[in-house]
Amino acid sequence: MKALKKSIYKEYEVCQAFNKIILSDLDSYDGTKKEQLKSYLEDLQNGGCMSGMISEFIYHSDCKEFYVEHLNDLENIKDEIEDSLGESVKNRHRLPHYTFICWLCFEEYCYDIYRNSFE
Repeated sequence: MKALKKSIYKEYEVCQAFNKIILSDLDSYDGTKKEQLKSYLEDLQNGGCMSGMISEFIYHSDCKEFYVEHLNDLENIKDEIEDSLGESVKNRHRLPHYTFICWLCFEEYCYDIYRNSFE
């Protein structure tokens, strides 16, 4: 799917794992692949990972495993986000660091795809 190649983060290996998560969830949406992707990304923007819509990131233990596997990429993406904002990203909900970073990076990756494909 072309839209998944438009992210500024596409060079990070973790994005291949993110793409698998996205693609595995699209069938529950109607329309063409592009329409399914747009609906999925809009749902994520409305509820975020906190909503529980990303089954891979519901449990802290799953987030921890994912974080450990992709530690460098996730921390580098967080650093890129902070550089672009000019300030550090706050863990306002006091989540475990690994859950916070998984959610932050996945949501930012998805938002970047949406911004580059649908805005």
